[in-house]
Amino acid sequence: MADFKNKLIRIEHNPTRCSECSVRRLSLFHGVSEEELAWTAEYREHQSTVQARKEIYREGQLNECMYTVYNGWLATYKTLENGRRQILRIALPGDMLGFQPNLEAPMTHTAMSVTDAVLCAFPVPDMQELLRKNLSVAKRLQEMNARDMNICHSRLLTIGQHSATERIAFLCAELFFRIKLIYNEKEKNEIFFPLSQEDIGDATGLTKIHVNRTLKTMREKGLLEISSRRLKVLDPQALCELGNFDPAMIQTYRLY
Repeated sequence: MADFKNKLIRIEHNPTRCSECSVRRLSLFHGVSEEELAWTAEYREHQSTVQARKEIYREGQLNECMYTVYNGWLATYKTLENGRRQILRIALPGDMLGFQPNLEAPMTHTAMSVTDAVLCAFPVPDMQELLRKNLSVAKRLQEMNARDMNICHSRLLTIGQHSATERIAFLCAELFFRIKLIYNEKEKNEIFFPLSQEDIGDATGLTKIHVNRTLKTMREKGLLEISSRRLKVLDPQALCELGNFDPAMIQTYRLY
């Protein structure tokens, strides 16, 4: 886990133009007209690169910004009484971080970068104003949050009721199909996969030793291979069936 004393190190740079954003079709501003993009971009405070394994914000503390992930992998998690953590979700390009029912309350979870990441920061007061003024953006946020809750509920079910193999199958299938959607790599069976075995354990409620044994078994059964920060899915259909994962759940559908 990240040491909070080691403060977030960010390198600000010239922000990407919203009209040229490669992940806008997946992000909060999908559907915003070209005429409005310049207006919504005014709410962005900065775009920054953050180093891997740094906390973006911490559970129990106030957070000044919401973030759109432009690049990189991040994890949101809650810290348990025994000091372990439960990863709630993996945030990928296009996802929003820092949103919760009461934006003025302390954060209900922690967000940490898994890899180096590029984030677009939107001050919370400004985002509240933007959501009030632009109904399409507010509806898009509702849509994205509903998708994330659906995935979270399905993964929670696997943790509570399924075997170690089924839990890991769901997690790997989810991330595999999300990455393929983000980068339009429909035919590829291999993706960049920076999660450690400890990360996988924290996301599935398993020990590192149990994760190691389970991955070995899954490899021997011809389901998947994880090595050198790469995930190769050898049989996508069998992996989805084992993890009870429906690729359709990662889609977002317009509510208007």
